[in-house]
Amino acid sequence: MIRIAVLGLGSRGKNYGGHLSRDPGVRIVSVCDKFRAKVDKVKNAWGVPDSGCFTDDEAFFAQGKIADAMIIATQDRDHYGHAMRALDLGYDLILEKPVSPFIEETLAIEKKACEKGARVLVCHVLRYAPYYRRIKKMIDSGALGDIVSIKHDENISYWHFVHSYVRGNWRREEETSPMLLAKCCHDMDLLYWYTGSKFAKVNSYGDLRYFKAENAPEGSAERCADCPLSRTCIYDARYQYIGRRKGLIFKKKFPWGTYAFSQSSSKKAVAEALESGEKGRLFGRCVFRCDNDVNDNQAVNIEFENGVKCVMTVTAFNEKNHRHTEIRGTKGELIADDSHSILEYRPFDGRKRRIRVNLIPVIRGHYGGDQGLMRTASAMLAGKTDPGILYTWIADTVESHRIVAAAELSRKEGGRLVTSEEIPDIEK
Repeated sequence: MIRIAVLGLGSRGKNYGGHLSRDPGVRIVSVCDKFRAKVDKVKNAWGVPDSGCFTDDEAFFAQGKIADAMIIATQDRDHYGHAMRALDLGYDLILEKPVSPFIEETLAIEKKACEKGARVLVCHVLRYAPYYRRIKKMIDSGALGDIVSIKHDENISYWHFVHSYVRGNWRREEETSPMLLAKCCHDMDLLYWYTGSKFAKVNSYGDLRYFKAENAPEGSAERCADCPLSRTCIYDARYQYIGRRKGLIFKKKFPWGTYAFSQSSSKKAVAEALESGEKGRLFGRCVFRCDNDVNDNQAVNIEFENGVKCVMTVTAFNEKNHRHTEIRGTKGELIADDSHSILEYRPFDGRKRRIRVNLIPVIRGHYGGDQGLMRTASAMLAGKTDPGILYTWIADTVESHRIVAAAELSRKEGGRLVTSEEIPDIEK
C-alpha cells in the first residue's frame, strides 16, 4: 500500500488527492491546510484519520516521515520551504508548478533532491494530456520535417483572469509569482518539450494595461454589491459566481470559482461569503479597484539553441480559455487548438488532414492531464521504470523556469535581449 501526505488543499491539492484516493493501491494518511473547513471536507471522503489532519504546517512536519510521498500544492512562495523540509525528511515529492518564483530556489530543490536520492515529480499536467502528446508524437515522427518556428498563444478567458489574477491569489507578484510563471510555465515547458532544446536568447514585453483604477467606469463603486452599474457589468462578482438572468436563462460565468472563498456553492452561501467572508470579500471587489499588479498581457520571443524560433503570447482578453499553436517545419505545418481537440496537419506534398484526438469517454482536468499525471505518480511510487512512462522530473522542469526568468528580466529592462548565460542552470 502506497501512503501519501497532502500539503495544501486548494483546487490542485484537492484534485490530485481526489484522484489518488480512488486508487485501491493508495492510502492518504495525512492532510494539511490552513483552512479547517477544507481539511474537514476531504477527511471523510479520503478516509484520513483524525490524527493525520492539520491546519498548521509546523505540526504537520513534526510528524516526521509518515508516508512514501508528499503532494505539495501550497502557494507559489511556500513551495521552496515546504519542499526542502520534506526532502530532508526523506520524502519523494509530487510538486505543484511553478516550483518557485526564483530560479535559484528551483535549482536548490533540484540539487537537494539529487543529494537525497529523492524523486521530485513536477505537475506539468499538459505533457500527460492525450491532445498534447499527439502533437509531440507528430513532431517526433518527422511528419513536419525539421521544426523551424512555433507560434503559441495562451488565451485566458476574461472571467478566469479576473478571478485568479485581479481579485485572487495570484494578483500580486511580490506575494506569489509573475503572471507569466504562474500561468504560462506550462506553455514554456511545452515549447521546451516540442523543440527538445534549451533556450539561447529571449526578449519580452508586457504590462498591466486594463485592470487598474484609471479605467474604472464613471459612477462605479469599490464593491460590486454597492455598484449601480453591476446589472450590466461583465465583471460583476455576483454575475461571475452566482448568476444573472439572461432572458429565460439564468447564467453565471465562473461557478466553480466559488471554491476559492466559500465552502458551499449555494447562492446564499456564496452571496454571504462575498459580503462578509474573510477571503470572500476580496472576490467581491471592483476589478478596477483591487491591489493587483501582475501583467494582463505579455509577448515572449525565444530562440532555442537548435535554431527553432518561437513567439508566445498571453492575454486576459478572451471569451474562452484555450491554447492555440502553429508549428512550421520543412515538410509541413500543424495547426492546433485545444478548444476542439483537433489538429490540422498540412503536409506540403499531400492532402490536408484533420485529426481529432479521441477524448471519449470525456475526461476532465486539463484534457485528461490531471488523471495522466496521477497515474504516473502511482507508477513512480511503485518503482516502475518502463521507458514508455513519461516522468516530468524537476530536472526537466528547470528549463521552463529559466525561460520565464529570462523573459521577466527582459521585460523589466525594456525588452532587452537576454542570453542563456545570464540565467543560472543546473550544475554539471
